[in-house]
This record gives sequence, structure tokens and C-alpha cells, in this order.
Amino acid sequence: MSFFKRVFSSIGIGSAKVDTILDGDTFAPGEMIEAVVQIKGGGVAQQIDDIYLSIHSTYLAEREGPDDEETTVEAVAVLDKFRLAETLSVEPGQIEEIPFEFELPLDTPLTMGSTKVWIQTGLDIKKAVDPGDRDYIHVQPDDLQGAVFRSLEELGFVLREAACEEASHWKNRLPFLQEFEFKPHGGPFSGRLDEVEIVFFSEGETLEVLMEVDRRARGFRGFMDEALGRDESMVRFEVIPEELDDLTDNLYEMINNFC
Repeated sequence: MSFFKRVFSSIGIGSAKVDTILDGDTFAPGEMIEAVVQIKGGGVAQQIDDIYLSIHSTYLAEREGPDDEETTVEAVAVLDKFRLAETLSVEPGQIEEIPFEFELPLDTPLTMGSTKVWIQTGLDIKKAVDPGDRDYIHVQPDDLQGAVFRSLEELGFVLREAACEEASHWKNRLPFLQEFEFKPHGGPFSGRLDEVEIVFFSEGETLEVLMEVDRRARGFRGFMDEALGRDESMVRFEVIPEELDDLTDNLYEMINNFC
């Protein structure tokens, strides 16, 4: 092995490459993903000490800026991490394929708004740059989340904003919560509400929903409630497959109680 080949492989030139081939690019939280990790040897023989895969998501966080002022930045959270294989030797030009499957975490955020989710695959090679591979995926609502969205649309609500925001005060596995903000546009709540915000907590067979109803100020009492910050109300409820036929009516009753 020449000296120059060793040097170039240590800085990533002519080093082993990794490519993860997923069985699609659109998934729902909790869905099983099948994939193949393909490793192609570079210009020299190399020993791979570890092969890992991780799932990442962006979220918005408040950080202190240069002038001691709070500024919003895009942060990254690791949703899950897997070790796929241990020590592996790869000869020049050799191709190794490792099939595997994993479950997309139930609390994976939906890729709505500016939120991005991707699969990162990497090789741990001593004295060499990690030849990582990044695959962005689309995360769509699961059946229960989709049912909530459809029921709100039937009641005249339109999704105005979706964002993952830092929530360090919330006792949660991840450092953020994904919030969905709906505005009434026609329907029974037009002119009666400012907005409805929801947050999902999925548990597989059931979906827990935290809903905040922001009422419009009406009359002197309504104006005082809004001025004193008492115009928002919260309700927490569960969605289960057996009750989907009644979901729209149930949502109407819950929201109407706060009007």
C-alpha cells in the first residue's frame, strides 16, 4: 500500500463509501422501514469498527445571540440510533450489503412546515473521515392523526402553521413538541374562535391529543378575558380506532364547550 493512498484514505479520498437504500421515501410514525446498507471499498483495504444508523429531526430553539438577545435557530435532535454491525474488513472495490429493518419512532414529527427528518448512516473507521450518508424522508400522518386532521377540516378549520418548537419544560423524551395551528374558515366556528392548536402524543393503538382553544373576545367580559390571558382553554382526550366514526361530532362538542 502506498503512502499516498494511506494519506488520501485518511482524509476521505479513496476511502470506503456507504449508501443506504430505503424501501421508499414516505412513511408514518410507527411504521417498519426496510433498508439495505451498501458499503463499497475504496482504494485501500480498511477496517470498519462500527456501522451505525440514526434518525434526526430539526426543530426551532431559542438561543442567546451575540447581543444577549434571544434568537430563533434551527436545532437538530436525534430521535433514535441503531448499531447495525461490528468490525468489518473491506477490500478495495469490495461491495458488502447489510439488510435490516427498524421502526420509525412513534413520536417522529411530521414533515410539515420547515421540519425535516432524515436517516443518517455512518462508518466508524479509525484515522479516517466518517463517510456518512444522509437520506431525507417524508413523514405523513398515521391513521389516527389523519383522522383528527380530517375531522377538523370537516368542521371548517384550515391548517395555518405546523412547527416543532423547543419544550425543555415539558417532561418528554424529545427536546421539542410539534404544534399544529388551525384557523376557522367557514363552518360552525367561523367568527367564534381565533384558533385551535393541537399536539399529538402517540402510543400506537391510541393517540392522545392536547388541544388548546383560543376564543375570540366578545363583549366586555370577552375583552377582559383576552386582556388577562384567560381566553385560552385546554382539553386532553384520546383517539382510538373504534371511535373514529364519532370523532367529528366529539370534536365539535369539545370545541363548542369553549365558545
